[in-house]
Amino acid sequence: MAIYSYLLLWAGTVAGVEIAAFDPRTPHLLIFGSLFAANLVVFVLVRSGFTERFKDPSLTMVQMFAGILVITLLLFYARELRGALLSLYLIMMTFGVFSLDRRQQIVMAVIAQLSFTVLLVYEWVQLPLTQILALSVSQWGVLALILAWFVYMGGYIHNLQQRFRAQRESLRQAHDRLASIAIRDELTDLFNRRHFLERLEEELSRTDREHIPLHIAVVDLDHFKRINDTYGHPAGDEVLKRFAALASQCLRRSDVLARYGGEEFVVLFPQSEHADCEAAMTRLKETFAAQRYDFDPSLRITLSCGLAGHQWGESALAFIERADQALYHAKAAGRDTLRTSCARAPVSGASASGYPCRPN
Repeated sequence: MAIYSYLLLWAGTVAGVEIAAFDPRTPHLLIFGSLFAANLVVFVLVRSGFTERFKDPSLTMVQMFAGILVITLLLFYARELRGALLSLYLIMMTFGVFSLDRRQQIVMAVIAQLSFTVLLVYEWVQLPLTQILALSVSQWGVLALILAWFVYMGGYIHNLQQRFRAQRESLRQAHDRLASIAIRDELTDLFNRRHFLERLEEELSRTDREHIPLHIAVVDLDHFKRINDTYGHPAGDEVLKRFAALASQCLRRSDVLARYGGEEFVVLFPQSEHADCEAAMTRLKETFAAQRYDFDPSLRITLSCGLAGHQWGESALAFIERADQALYHAKAAGRDTLRTSCARAPVSGASASGYPCRPN
């Protein structure tokens, strides 16, 4: 945007020189060549990431300062057009509206006013016979009024933008919270049942399409009701959160862990071999059983697990049901154990991927 503006200004300067509106000796090539070189340096610094360490990575004030110097030089050669070209300072100030606060805008306005003041003083000292006091004073006053108005309006616009950004960030955070609430369990921060079932349907479609292994584990904390009845619900909540934290650490990031309801949890293992899933659940079972709790350091809490591998063409309901049946067998075997589902007869034309029932 700056380069586009400078090109227009350069074209206007060249045209002004041609029609004698500017001093024929105006070194426009040197002025704008130096300006573009400065902009190139800024561009390189920004693109290289060097300026990321600064509060304003775009170096807005530096670019505005260079523009103010160029405008002041052009005013020196502008002759009768000086009064009209004072508005160029205002154009330069617009570059800071969206990135500079009011204090910074005041600083840039003071720099612009001082630059023009230095120009007037220089001309009165070096070229006193060509100066008209009333004209110089009026131009100085007009510029001061323009810059004061711009600082007020620019600050107002900047404040509006900041409020808009704050509101947008607040809305984004609220949206993220709502999105998290929709898919997360409030107590454990794991996925909830509804989200898990949605992910399960997605993985089933991919599994049937690409013929890749998929496993599911259903976990139940043993005698959990007894914990609530004996130690109270806060103790039960601590146990649930402890399991959620351990399971999140023991499983892969690609595994889908969810609270299915109460003290029951489910794990979906995409693209995993049965032995790997079994090893992961065994590790989790042993780690969880080794936990100690402040409300009763001698208490040992265990879990039971049912594991099933998906069979081609099997529905989500049937898939979960087989894992749930494996969990039922684990409980019947005395709890604190793992059972895998029995393989059923394969669908015609496809191979089953279930596994024999066995304890762990």
